Amino acid sequence: MIMSYCRSLCLIAALALAIPSLAGCRKTDGNAPAAAAQQSSLARIRQQGVLRWGADPSGGAPFVYFDPNDPNKIIGFEVDMMDKLAAHMGVKHEIVRGDWAGLLDNMLARRTDLVVNGIEINEERKKRLLFSEPYYIYEQQLTVRVEDKDKYKSLDDLKGKPISTLNAAEANNVLKSAGFTDDLIHPYDDSLTPYNEVELKRVEACLQESIIAAFYAGRNPKLYVVPQTFSSGVYGIAFRKEDADLKDEVNRALAEMKANGELAEIYKNWGILTEKQTELGTARKPPAK
Repeated sequence: MIMSYCRSLCLIAALALAIPSLAGCRKTDGNAPAAAAQQSSLARIRQQGVLRWGADPSGGAPFVYFDPNDPNKIIGFEVDMMDKLAAHMGVKHEIVRGDWAGLLDNMLARRTDLVVNGIEINEERKKRLLFSEPYYIYEQQLTVRVEDKDKYKSLDDLKGKPISTLNAAEANNVLKSAGFTDDLIHPYDDSLTPYNEVELKRVEACLQESIIAAFYAGRNPKLYVVPQTFSSGVYGIAFRKEDADLKDEVNRALAEMKANGELAEIYKNWGILTEKQTELGTARKPPAK
């Protein structure tokens, strides 16, 4: 009886010694996924070899849009820019499609690594996002009907008149700052529809960035692009606040593309190279060797 009692005590003591080590094993295993989750976006991109970026190809020329000759192919100057940028980073890139107004939220929800789609850098966005160095300087430009070109020569001439825009674009802020009320601002989810609305006489004018106006309205004989541009700003690549290392790596690649003339060559091929781009350090031609 005494021997059985002693054996029981020994067994309990052995189990007590074993439990901490077993718990330690469980703790280590449980922490493995957490450690993986803490891996930075840049480290994961390098490990997987793929950079996923958000863009909206629906009516998004000349940035990112469906090739009119091949509806399965996405083209645009930002697509060409990402080809070069990814090459400088030593990875491949993959477009993740989404509605333009929701691209930044998609990134914050970790559906993409960054956003490249004519995202204007402004103070409101900088509160919740990081941005790369600017890669393009844009300007706002009005479009009206041809028969109204002498009637509407500036934004002041359109006071109290309805104007179409792209949803969530900087043009909306420009109009509000100029005194236009919400009922006069008509935003749409793609860049083409605002110009269609002008042509159909549902609004008196459209306000979008000049490179958009040139693409969608410049070839339309019923529309007139007002020559005067105003309210310049810059486009930047958007990142989550915690991805400063990814931003730094992208900035490194962008700086190389500006200095060696690659970025200017892309803009030249798309007809959007302007003198203002030199203000960003974008070389107009490759440096002499």
